[in-house]
Amino acid sequence: MANAKQWRRSRALIAARLVGACALGVIAQIAVHMPQGYFGAADHVTRFGAAYALALTGLTALLLLAVRGRRRLSAWLAPAIPAVNIGLFLPALASDPLVAGLVVVFNAVLLAQQLFPARHLPLPVAPGQSAIESEVDARLERLWPALRNLGGASLALSVAVVGYRLSGHALAQGVCLVLAFSTLGVAFPLLRLLYREGRRSVLLIAAPVVASVIAAPWPWAMLSFLAVAQAVLLLVLVAQHQTTAEILRDFFDHPSRLIVVSFGGAILVGTVLLTFPVASAGPEAISPLDALFTATSATCVTGLVVLDTPVDFSPFGQAVILGLIQVGGLGIMTLSTFATVMLGGSLGLRGEQALGEMLDLQTAPSAYRLTRFIVLSTLAVEAVGAVGLAGCFAAAGAPVGDAIWRGVFHSVSAFCNAGFALQSDSIVMFREAPLPLLLHAALIVLGGLGFVVLAGVWTRFGTRVASRLGERVGRRVGWRTGRPVRRSRSTPLSVQARTVLVASGVLLVAGTVLFAACEWRRSLAGLSVGDRLVNALFQSVTLRTAGFNSVDFGGLGAATVLFMMLFMFIGASPGSTGGGIKTTTAVVLLAAIRSTTRRGESTTLSRREVPRDIVYRSLAIVVISVAVVVMGLFLLLLFEDQPFLDLLFEAVSAFGTVGLSLGATPALGPAGKLTIIAVMFIGRIGPLTLALLLGTGAERRVRFRYPETRLMVG
Repeated sequence: MANAKQWRRSRALIAARLVGACALGVIAQIAVHMPQGYFGAADHVTRFGAAYALALTGLTALLLLAVRGRRRLSAWLAPAIPAVNIGLFLPALASDPLVAGLVVVFNAVLLAQQLFPARHLPLPVAPGQSAIESEVDARLERLWPALRNLGGASLALSVAVVGYRLSGHALAQGVCLVLAFSTLGVAFPLLRLLYREGRRSVLLIAAPVVASVIAAPWPWAMLSFLAVAQAVLLLVLVAQHQTTAEILRDFFDHPSRLIVVSFGGAILVGTVLLTFPVASAGPEAISPLDALFTATSATCVTGLVVLDTPVDFSPFGQAVILGLIQVGGLGIMTLSTFATVMLGGSLGLRGEQALGEMLDLQTAPSAYRLTRFIVLSTLAVEAVGAVGLAGCFAAAGAPVGDAIWRGVFHSVSAFCNAGFALQSDSIVMFREAPLPLLLHAALIVLGGLGFVVLAGVWTRFGTRVASRLGERVGRRVGWRTGRPVRRSRSTPLSVQARTVLVASGVLLVAGTVLFAACEWRRSLAGLSVGDRLVNALFQSVTLRTAGFNSVDFGGLGAATVLFMMLFMFIGASPGSTGGGIKTTTAVVLLAAIRSTTRRGESTTLSRREVPRDIVYRSLAIVVISVAVVVMGLFLLLLFEDQPFLDLLFEAVSAFGTVGLSLGATPALGPAGKLTIIAVMFIGRIGPLTLALLLGTGAERRVRFRYPETRLMVG
């Protein structure tokens, strides 16, 4: 019985590998560029190529029939297709090393897997499983290796044909369609069982499949939707695997690793999408390094650019950047939790604890409520901002469609403190228009306060105002229940909310005064008094990791650059879409310095004592942050021949995920770009998160203590 199950599993796996190798061979002989050879030029089918495709398809069909029958014959004949592909594509390496090299490497790996199969260990049966759960596990164990190979090959070929325009031939598109529907057809029984078990996540596959049917007249669009469906299918099946559960358990025990991996995964996906030719506005595709830089800057909501967003990126590329900004601003964990809750699922106890730790909450169950508030409030604020900004762009002369797109893009970019703009000079066009500047500033401030603070302010004031408005409306329309209306009690703001609001207000006013005083006769010259004050206010706001500029930075004074770097280093508030060391970190350190000058006093804020571990954590954040900036500056000075002040400004801007630049970023070389990429990534995930990631993990119990000693410091 066990041997029969093992053979059924191996048979499905062999069949999937054969089909994948056949599809790759058929598409590759069309896409490979071999002008003087038997395959001919790219997107041209020679007689030999047509005969090869027919022979390969026929051989695959015969091998599939053999697989269903005798085992020994299948084991001997299965390596035939990879061996034939390797032999025929080796001569093509001279004329087309990319396509031919990929075919040779893929078939070589496939040949090695077939000649030296890995030993399969059956999945353990969990006690107390229902009949459906047992059937799901059994079918998943049998079909997962085949679906992984078949779905992976189908997705890779679809991405190559559609995304990278490997081949525009109808035959290549047809092979991709057949392979995609075959993958979905094989997975359908398993998906039906998962739905019966209550896994609503399988519904996410239905939407792109339906969209692909609607887009049938356009093969490229149809293949694109099918590629999305296959990607979601693989993710859903991976989520059901026991190995995934073990990995997630480890991630939930170490949330710092989860943060790093999730942001790294988003950057990787964004890099792949931005290297598609359709993402470029010009005839040439975006280079992988520039795509990596842009994807990192968007996901880390920084705003530093090496390419001009409105000029070098197509609408598709701009949409990818917008999606990365939204995902990076809200956080992958927050979005996945919201999707899980909406689909009726649960993260489990470990997942709740990890989410609570990432959101810095005292109780894990409140993380669900805060997650809903984060996503819904973000969408509401961005929608209101998009309407207002679309009106501003329309008033500035933009067409209706373009004004709506710019309004949505700038609203999301401002709220997420990203700083990406669809104008080459950021928003200098509005330097004499107070309304759009104030709208951008309001979105930046709301995104930089932190969602915990916004939730506290809403609980303190929003619910009270809403209840009073409801009472007045009810009285106006004559609706009375005969019962007294209970007024909601005001909930006092937490110490963190008060600290964030006061610190943000002080920094906002101080930045406005300093910028106006330093730049009144420089970058603000030529404006009216009112416009000067509004632009000074806006630049003070945008220093809070937003990255927009409404004035020319080419003529900034050295004093202005210095205080701007200090403000960028402090950044936004904890739990927000911004970066930096955070306002509360600076406040805690200032309070600690005050308590140090008064010997015997503890660190206090708002008549509350701050624990020592918070003070030590704040100090660690500042020290690690300074070290990151200094190391980034050292590498930039080592690789780049640019002024010291410009490179220091870029390093601080990258770490604080601000995005403001004095012009050094577009002129960076490959080593400089990689340095800024690393600094942006570290600045977004947080110095403390990096320290925890590189730490030893679990806290060790102290078994003994050393005698104290005193040192001269200062």
